[in-house]
Amino acid sequence: MSTLTDKEVVEIAKKVATANNVSFADVLALPITDSTTGAPAIQIMYVLTPGSSASIMGVRSSLAISQLVQQLADRGEERFPIVRYEEQVADRS
Repeated sequence: MSTLTDKEVVEIAKKVATANNVSFADVLALPITDSTTGAPAIQIMYVLTPGSSASIMGVRSSLAISQLVQQLADRGEERFPIVRYEEQVADRS
């Protein structure tokens, strides 16, 4: 097993989101520590396009997250993935 680079994690996360029709503006990866176990983890944040939060509800969300976790494990990622979603605020100017 090994740890992927943040860039590799982001590439995998983007591919999974695209395959599941999740509308995102950006994907960020940040190495962190799991607050429960103290083990290394990786936070993956999907920055959703304005108004697209419905694309991550229900089965689509759970499918996308399970595929992401599986693909990271298949590539040898040792850190626990913590997935977050944040919706971009629409420009109202």
